[in-house]
Amino acid sequence: MAAVLALGLAGCLPLPGAQSGAKSDAAPIAEAKLASGAITVSGPEGYCIDPKTLDTGGSRDFALIASCMSLSDGEVGYFVEPVLITVTVGPAGPDAALPSAQGFAAAAGAELLDEGDERGLILANLSSGGDGPEGVAARHWRGAFLLKNRLVLLALYAPEGSDYVGARGGRMLGRVRDQIVVLSSARGDSAPAPEASPATAEKKPGGLFGRLFNPKDL
Repeated sequence: MAAVLALGLAGCLPLPGAQSGAKSDAAPIAEAKLASGAITVSGPEGYCIDPKTLDTGGSRDFALIASCMSLSDGEVGYFVEPVLITVTVGPAGPDAALPSAQGFAAAAGAELLDEGDERGLILANLSSGGDGPEGVAARHWRGAFLLKNRLVLLALYAPEGSDYVGARGGRMLGRVRDQIVVLSSARGDSAPAPEASPATAEKKPGGLFGRLFNPKDL
């Protein structure tokens, strides 16, 4: 259980810049395959994956989802709520145990403000730990579910004052979980793992972490 929580805390929010396995000079992408093609990740409508933070091929895989409009410098998409969603996929472990909401809070040293279980997705709304980049609220959501013997960890960060630091953020993570399950189940473990499919944008993302929550850039 300690290893599960460590994976969740370490994989929530990356530092700016490309990571191992990341694409450079690439447009936002509509979806990506993680865990050697077993898990397909895609954002809700209006949200894309940032290819500069896509990290695959190691002990865990990582993808970051944000507004398509902010990732493409306004070249594609439309206004959606400025939230960041992270997806981290790792091995489920021999006991295939999910962290509890209380466990998430204890590991983060934060107060548990709300919790839930959305179709197998354990959700924890934490009072602190979400305010890494400037303008992001300390209160944020974390979640975990099991799929194809993998542990899938989600996190959602929103700006100060956003409804998404509260119940709406938990519901959005439920939508992300459902989409991952549907896409991954439809394609199966045996499907090849092609390059992540591009969204209809040409400009590369730039300065995401510094300006994501600035309305004029969305």
